[in-house]
Amino acid sequence: MSWRQIPTRLGLLLLVGAVLVACEGAPSQGPPREALVAQVGDGDTLLLSGGQQVRLLGIDAPELEKRGYDRLRYDRYGRLLAYVFLPDGVMVNAELVRRGLARVYLHPPNTRYRKVLVQAQRRALEARRGIWQQALKQDEPYYVANKRSLRFHRPDCPLGRQMAPANRLIFRSLKKAYLEGYSPCRSCKP
Repeated sequence: MSWRQIPTRLGLLLLVGAVLVACEGAPSQGPPREALVAQVGDGDTLLLSGGQQVRLLGIDAPELEKRGYDRLRYDRYGRLLAYVFLPDGVMVNAELVRRGLARVYLHPPNTRYRKVLVQAQRRALEARRGIWQQALKQDEPYYVANKRSLRFHRPDCPLGRQMAPANRLIFRSLKKAYLEGYSPCRSCKP
């Protein structure tokens, strides 16, 4: 999936500028409330004209090349974590998910827009847009999900086995896990 495939309106607005809405507990100078997007680094990372990197919260988009969040301000790489809104109020994070250019990838405690993002993913998945065009490959009889981390695992994943019983949830299909806003474990890659 390429940013060149984003419809013109969204692509142009991203390049022209966006309003950033981050989270509570700002460092002394805080994040910018409004900024010009200078470059799109990959599907979920932006570079502002001032040089600051912004990681879009709540989503994971395919990388263009090889190489926690609404309460937390910065990720471990020093990127600002934010929900990005265009001047007309459109949330870029949700729009990317709705168009099938990204999937929901929440990092508790940053779940402020979980309902909006999950609804956008449901629409994209049901309409088979973008990354959802191909049918999901169900290669396990069930998947084990963690209510706390919002991740799902293969039944034999060591991370899934370490899960507290109170956090355990079973999904009989990949589709159901995605429809509920759970994301695949990056270790067992279900």
